[in-house]
Amino acid sequence: MLFDFYFAKEEEQTSTKKAGFTLIEMAIVLVIIGLIIGAVMKGRDLIKSAQIKNAYETFFAAHYKLIGSYYDRTGRILGDGAINGGSGRPNGTMDNVYLGSAGNRRRIVRALRNAGIDMCSLIKSNITSNECGRNGVNIGQISLTGEYQKTTAWVGYYYGTFNGRTKNYLRIQNIPTDFAIALDKMIDGVANCQSGSFVAISACNNGQWPDPSSTRISHAAWLSEF
Repeated sequence: MLFDFYFAKEEEQTSTKKAGFTLIEMAIVLVIIGLIIGAVMKGRDLIKSAQIKNAYETFFAAHYKLIGSYYDRTGRILGDGAINGGSGRPNGTMDNVYLGSAGNRRRIVRALRNAGIDMCSLIKSNITSNECGRNGVNIGQISLTGEYQKTTAWVGYYYGTFNGRTKNYLRIQNIPTDFAIALDKMIDGVANCQSGSFVAISACNNGQWPDPSSTRISHAAWLSEF
C-alpha cells in the first residue's frame, strides 16, 4: 500500500515535470516563430523599399531630369509646342503631352534627340525588355506592384494650377497610393500631398494622402522649376 502511494506520487511529479517542460518548449517555439515572422516582414519591407527606389531612380526621376536637361541645352520647355515635342506654337507651358500615345512619344523622343539627349537609353521600365519597346511604349509607362494594388502607371508633361500658382509638371497617373506616399517622402522629405514639389492631383485631405488600403490608386504631380 505504501509502495503504491509512493509510486503514484512519483508518477504525478514526473507528469508535472513533463508538463512544465512542454510549456517551456512551447514558449521557445513561439519566440522562434515570432522571430521568423519578423524577419520575413522585414525582408518584405526591404524588397518593397528597393522596388520603389528603383522605380524612382530609373523611371520617375529620369523623366523629371529630362525636363531640366532639355531646358539647359535649348533654353526651351520640353513638351511646349511642336518644336519641343508638344503641339502648336510654344507659349511657355507644356501641352499636356500624354506619353501613353505613340505619336506623343515619337515627338518627345525626336525633340530630345535633336537636343542631343537619347531618351531611350535614360528611361528604364519593366514592361518590355527593349528599353524603348515598340513605338517607345515603356518610355511612358511602368508596371508597379503596391501593397494593395498592381497597376500600370504612366507619365506625361503637363501644365496646371497648384495652390494658386500655374506650373509645368510631370504628371504621374494611376500610381499605387503607397508608392505615391513613398515618392513624396523621397522627394520632399515628408508625406504631404498638398505642399512641396510632389503633390496629389486626386484626393488630398488637408495634406494627408488617402489610406492606401481603401484608395488604392492615386494621381500625382511632380512640379517643375521651368
